[in-house]
Amino acid sequence: MDSNLIVPFPGAGRADIAQVGGKAASLIRMLDAGLPVPPGAVLTTEFFQPWFERIQASDAWNELVGAEPSQWADICPRLKELSPGLPFSPSQQQALDDLKRRLAEPAKEVRFAVRSSSPEEDLETASFAGGYETRLGVSPDGLADAIRRCFASSLDERVFVYKRENGLDPLSPRIAVIVQKQVASDISGIGFSLNPMTNDFDEALVEANWGLGESVVAGQVSPDRFVVDKVSQRVIDRQVGAKEASIWLGREGGTVERASHRSEELTLADAQLAELSDAMSRIEELLGTPTDIEWAYANGRLHLLQARPITAYVPLPPEMLTQPGKRRRLYMDAALSKGMTTNAPFSPMELDWGTEFLSAFIDELLGIEHSAEKGLIFFAGGRMYMNFSNMLWLSSPKRLAKASLATDPLMARILASIDPKRYRALDRPPWMRLRLLWSFLKTLWLVRGMFRNMLRAFLAPERADEIFRREAAAYEEDFCRNLDYSLPLAEFSRNYGIEMMSRLFVVTMPALAVGIGAAQAVDRIVGRKSAELQALAQKMQLGFEGNVVVDMGIAMSRLAKLLKPQDFEDLDELARRVGSRRMPDEFLRAWDDFIARYGWRGPLEMDQASPRYADDPKIALRQMSFMTDEDEAFGPEAVLRRHVEERREAYDILMSRLGWLRRRLLRRAHRLIELFAGTRDTPKHQMVLYKYAVRKRALIEGRRLLEEGRLDSADDIFDLTLGDIKAAQSQPSLDLRQVRRERTRFLKKLEAHVTQFPQVIDSRGRILRPPPRQERPGELSGIGVSAGTAIGPVKLLRTPHEKAVEKGDVLVAYTTDPGWTPLFVNASAIVLEVGGILQHGAVIAREYGKPCIVGIDSIMTKLQDGQQVEVDGSTGLIRILQQARPTAEGAD
Repeated sequence: MDSNLIVPFPGAGRADIAQVGGKAASLIRMLDAGLPVPPGAVLTTEFFQPWFERIQASDAWNELVGAEPSQWADICPRLKELSPGLPFSPSQQQALDDLKRRLAEPAKEVRFAVRSSSPEEDLETASFAGGYETRLGVSPDGLADAIRRCFASSLDERVFVYKRENGLDPLSPRIAVIVQKQVASDISGIGFSLNPMTNDFDEALVEANWGLGESVVAGQVSPDRFVVDKVSQRVIDRQVGAKEASIWLGREGGTVERASHRSEELTLADAQLAELSDAMSRIEELLGTPTDIEWAYANGRLHLLQARPITAYVPLPPEMLTQPGKRRRLYMDAALSKGMTTNAPFSPMELDWGTEFLSAFIDELLGIEHSAEKGLIFFAGGRMYMNFSNMLWLSSPKRLAKASLATDPLMARILASIDPKRYRALDRPPWMRLRLLWSFLKTLWLVRGMFRNMLRAFLAPERADEIFRREAAAYEEDFCRNLDYSLPLAEFSRNYGIEMMSRLFVVTMPALAVGIGAAQAVDRIVGRKSAELQALAQKMQLGFEGNVVVDMGIAMSRLAKLLKPQDFEDLDELARRVGSRRMPDEFLRAWDDFIARYGWRGPLEMDQASPRYADDPKIALRQMSFMTDEDEAFGPEAVLRRHVEERREAYDILMSRLGWLRRRLLRRAHRLIELFAGTRDTPKHQMVLYKYAVRKRALIEGRRLLEEGRLDSADDIFDLTLGDIKAAQSQPSLDLRQVRRERTRFLKKLEAHVTQFPQVIDSRGRILRPPPRQERPGELSGIGVSAGTAIGPVKLLRTPHEKAVEKGDVLVAYTTDPGWTPLFVNASAIVLEVGGILQHGAVIAREYGKPCIVGIDSIMTKLQDGQQVEVDGSTGLIRILQQARPTAEGAD
């Protein structure tokens, strides 16, 4: 038996994935571990190499190589049509005969299950579920045809598209094929070693039907569904599925279908579910990752047919986990809506900076730990979290929910529904003692300047405005030009971080608090007796001049107008022209001014590792390319000007309608709005400037280590901690590449598995969601945070770089930061899962005059690209008017 062409199991030992593929490698490991896997053999990737060489010599393949992905649907069927005529070479035929002799006993009765096993299939980062072919009930005479069909499935358009979307080379096809003795199952189905509905690590989910598992795997029926507690083996939930049909082995080979076979009975007993749960736990431990499996019962005996890593789940680092079965801790993701508004993992340096920051400002001032177990706020697992279990010693779920309402109403709904008896920490946190009150009073004393400036802003607004603007300009001057970059990186980060926070709290936050407070006070001053007066009050809460993010969008829009549409056709070349100053003088002057004012901004800017506009012109130019067909009357500058006029007109009308006391209050509120309401994004602007300074200092260190040959890129410095960098200076032999691999190991897992971080998750991975809302068919209900109505096609974006937002699109995203602002210009409306009336996306939507709705759970899966929807920002309703048209590449 040629081991290069065929690998039998059992007896294969540890197999090479490149040779046998991910699916077969898992089966071989499971069989060696004593798990009940049917015997079989793998036709290796080398077995099929001659066939791929023939395919790649064809005219259809040459056409595919030069084609766009949109053309694959026409070309791939022609490639697959070549497969039935592919001959077996003598060595291939010998391998096939050896396989039959090994498995076909007695030859007349044996049936085979034939499945693909690509080296790129069933991995942690890519499952290819449903992409490749499976043939069941194959007779010995039909084996050659089944193998050809499995091979042909590697040329399917679905596989090419899936590879491209997962960063794999679609033009390098490879496949192996598993041939096993077919299990004539009585019951079969699938199982997950964590509950995919809740992400709970301690629950297994099983779906089952009578007969073969293909009806469940292919989604042809509504199967029975069971949830099992893996710790106690208790069945938590049973749901009888309709089991509309079942698939069975045919007497003459192949399969037959039966309708409604025992459809009212449950398929599995508790003992079988416990056995399945135990098997899944063993497989999960063996493979080192949560898995989904295919299984079958035949004559009361369990058989495991397949196991692959679950590709979509939210992992947690060890420090956030509690032991299975023990009391759980509850965490809120503070990076989603508490100012950071980012849905990406933080770099190791950013996590380290955050921990140092908490150490300096939380531990030292308040004496509160910042660990996952005993703290309130901590950085771990690529994110910033709040320990809700400890917070419940300070307040109730409903009060904490109310505090979250303005920034994240969806989180508020989740928090309000939490049972404190289940999640409150059993032990009082060690920092909850009289000392905490003293620490709090000491902190108030240290930031007394903030309260003094708030009082000044209220009593002497013009003087306060003069001081604020002078100090804000001095801050930018200092952090742009007057920093000492010769300081060691850790000292640089800490010293200037303390200075940044001091100036932020004492100078900027008072202006922000007074401006927002004045805007919110207008509703209370006007009252709710008249709908007309309420509408005027709403207009007074728009048109805030001086918002740095709005001004940045206007500046970017002006720059875009200085370029021609054809300039954006090759962004790399345009970036080179800007970088080498080969542009018109008018553009260069505007560009220099833009970089001087906003160069430290950019997408994902709260992480020091993220490049900024000043680092890479292409980032800003790409965003400008979304603004080229902007309607002048609805551009950000024109909309802001119109809102300012409407706000002042509304003020004049209200002043003519209200009584003397309310007029006096409104006059003061309006003056405070004029002076300070535009500071909404100034604190973040200043913090990002500090982070950019730290980034520049870190890159100096990165370039030094690159020159010494200890890093492969200066940017690799962000995958290290400040302690690593300090250790590198005293230990020339320290392998920084290995340190970097360890630091990024968990982050790579996050990047592979997580598309959006949950707002609330517990220490066994369970994701908590808000209570469901009653919605009419074709409608989705959220919270309107910017009024108006718009109709347009949905454009789903997970990152600001993913695709262009065309004029009139309804931009749908999980959350946004200021780096998304240019995409708002073309959008007719904005829909966000995470956000509130004070969140960045809502503020900018209002200033741009775009309807905006937030707080719809799972919005990224409830809508699809291309769906025609109506967004009513006044009522918070989305109406689905027309479904998306199917495309060759499918929906995102």
